[in-house]
Amino acid sequence: MSKILLVDDNDNNRLTLELLLEEIEDIEIYEASDGKIAIDMCKQEDFDIIFMDIMMPNVDGFEATEAIKASGHKAMIIALSALDDDSSKNKMMALGAEDYLTKPVDSELFMVRIKNYLSIIQKRKTPVFDLDALNPFSKNVFNRTINFRIKSEESLAEFWDYWLSGKKDVADLSDCVRILYGFGLWMLKRGKEFNIIAEESEDKLYMMLTQASTIKKNIIRNLLLKHYENAQYILSGDTLSFQLDKMYIMPKSESDKESITISDEKKKILSKEHNNVVSAIEYVNESAISLMGKIDGLEAINDETDRAILAFEQNPSKRTLNVICENFDEYNQVLQLLVDFEHLAYALTTLVNFLGSITEEQFEEAKVKTLTSMLLNLLHDLESWRENVFIEQSARDVHYLDASLLSSCIQMEAIFEDKVVDEDDGGDLEFF
Repeated sequence: MSKILLVDDNDNNRLTLELLLEEIEDIEIYEASDGKIAIDMCKQEDFDIIFMDIMMPNVDGFEATEAIKASGHKAMIIALSALDDDSSKNKMMALGAEDYLTKPVDSELFMVRIKNYLSIIQKRKTPVFDLDALNPFSKNVFNRTINFRIKSEESLAEFWDYWLSGKKDVADLSDCVRILYGFGLWMLKRGKEFNIIAEESEDKLYMMLTQASTIKKNIIRNLLLKHYENAQYILSGDTLSFQLDKMYIMPKSESDKESITISDEKKKILSKEHNNVVSAIEYVNESAISLMGKIDGLEAINDETDRAILAFEQNPSKRTLNVICENFDEYNQVLQLLVDFEHLAYALTTLVNFLGSITEEQFEEAKVKTLTSMLLNLLHDLESWRENVFIEQSARDVHYLDASLLSSCIQMEAIFEDKVVDEDDGGDLEFF
């Protein structure tokens, strides 16, 4: 029985993962709404996998991951965030996370990954000892080549473990190891044995996959473009070679100088950097003190919206749904008065526009139930945000809900999307 811990302050995100994990057998699911709670739970339980959100109002994912790894806990930590910025991703990898997922989580992608995570965990519990293999735990490889002779899924899991279970100083290492694992798994299923060779210099790491001609060149290129677009690679003859740069986490004062320019508004919100923080105390004192009366009024709007959502659940119709929209619109009018909260306001505008587009023909019982649950959780998150920022003023970053709220809105839209699976996109090689 594998134990999985979901760490996220957003109820919708935990609910989404719970629903996906219901299809997996022999697992126990635990939840934590804050990094501090997760740290305490890890002192009591031995978890196999921890899905760790980064942006949380008290102890964030960076601190929680560092503390859990420092305690000697052996869990596989998977960073889970609505933000897709490289600095946060690389920092989580350096602190001990083994992979990084961006919200909203794609259900097919998640199911493939979770099965591989569980397989890797199972394989690492029963390691295979090969007398001809090089020591996979040695880090002193500057003056020699590391050659992984891949003959089974166990030896492939050993390759994963060697590079991702300890401290890392290589940018994009998780992407490279994950894609090599995916290629390797596909080759093993077709009876192919191969080598993964690593060479390292002071500032570069090179990884080479032999027998790469087993996979068609156009498939390799398409999958790299889709899942590892920043790859520095050369595909020559029978070998696929990657060059990776070693990284060093810069001090906050330097990393804050980086900027991201994205034209699309949704991508702009989802790509905001975690390092640019404004505390609740600072924000209220400098920007919001004159609006506290209107902010207090959000509590009444929250209660009215709660009643409207319950009425919609009991009698799903355009009329009851429009009442929900009207309440969120009223909430949004207050947000638009707050300086620097255009992203949060945009997320609610996105939600209202989406809810207004739903037709009564789409009110299937299961979809209505899921939508109602997610709306109630989102409303709870908004109320917690109001309390953390404006009442208790305990949030270390007033923007911690921005991207997460937009992620929740996108997840709700996905409830009513009918996805068509492309059978000719690489098949079981689509590990990513």
